[in-house]
Amino acid sequence: MAGKVNLEEMTWLCKPRLYLLDKDRIVIETEPFTDLRPAGMSAEAVELKLPARGSFCFRVKTQFVYRNVFDQCGLILYEGDRRKAIIFTQRRDDETTRLQCIVFHQERGDISVRDIGSAIDTMLYRIWYRSGAVRIQYSFNTEKFSDLREFWLDLEDDKEPGIGIFACSPANSSFDCTFSEMVLEEE
Repeated sequence: MAGKVNLEEMTWLCKPRLYLLDKDRIVIETEPFTDLRPAGMSAEAVELKLPARGSFCFRVKTQFVYRNVFDQCGLILYEGDRRKAIIFTQRRDDETTRLQCIVFHQERGDISVRDIGSAIDTMLYRIWYRSGAVRIQYSFNTEKFSDLREFWLDLEDDKEPGIGIFACSPANSSFDCTFSEMVLEEE
């Protein structure tokens, strides 16, 4: 069953001080020295979670205006309450933004990286989950999606997959980002 995500049904894991929420989008202003800590659930990054059931495809559009190195926003794939993968863009310098996918295996992670130009300020993501198989895709224009990463996610018996969004500014910075066009298709 496909449908637009009702943002009011998402759960805040870390709520920002400044944000705007309406029926179709959420605009977030990050705070300085916030970070998404991969190993634990005690992140200071803005984080919102949406449960998913069974197999699903989740799509979201992100728009961002990075101001400093390490500013970042993107998606999280959960196993129960644990982060299993994060997919995001991150400002590297005045010329480079980095598209990344980190997949966690217990306390360690491996990473896929693609450098893109710093003029890019919009990214669309799709996460496909089917019986443990995960496919991560991205697009700059909604017309053509490219594969970034595929991997296997072994869920424990009582765990459900989940998806989320996040934004943070690990350095002394702050930026605005918008998450919109969220669609969840569950099978």
